[in-house]
Amino acid sequence: MNFLKKQGVGIWITLGTVLLSVIALIIYGVALGGGMDLTIAGGSQPFYEATREADSAMMTTVVTCGVLSLVFFAIAIVLSQFEFDGILGTVCNVAVGVLRIIAPALILCAFLYFVYGSFTGLGWTFFSNEELEIYPKAITVGKQAITGAIFFAIAGVAGIVAAFFGMRNKKAQ
Repeated sequence: MNFLKKQGVGIWITLGTVLLSVIALIIYGVALGGGMDLTIAGGSQPFYEATREADSAMMTTVVTCGVLSLVFFAIAIVLSQFEFDGILGTVCNVAVGVLRIIAPALILCAFLYFVYGSFTGLGWTFFSNEELEIYPKAITVGKQAITGAIFFAIAGVAGIVAAFFGMRNKKAQ
């Protein structure tokens, strides 16, 4: 119980951010899997296509940024649990601060690439009256893409907010 009392608000928000990021990556994977073989626009356009440059960049960037942000958050959480003195303490504190700033930036980068890579599919699905009745699976994939993007955005904002709070409770030490 003493361990929990030592944790600051920043650690709890960061853990929530990690959870939201994992959920966003899962929803991203489901949307990508559902939209990969799905044709839209009367069969002339794929929702996602691995050979299309925008989709290929999205797939690489979203996964890379999402995983790196999770790793950076994990390192920041672990490093914040140690109390080092002197130069090592200063270096660890700076490293934790830098990681807590870079990780939400990576999540927001994943968000932007996910939205950018989904423009074609979302545009044809939600802004074409023919698509709404002919391709109900495209609507499902579109809703998944929008939900995943929302989770990425919330996780990014939560990560930014977490950076303003301490990782350790000063009163409980």
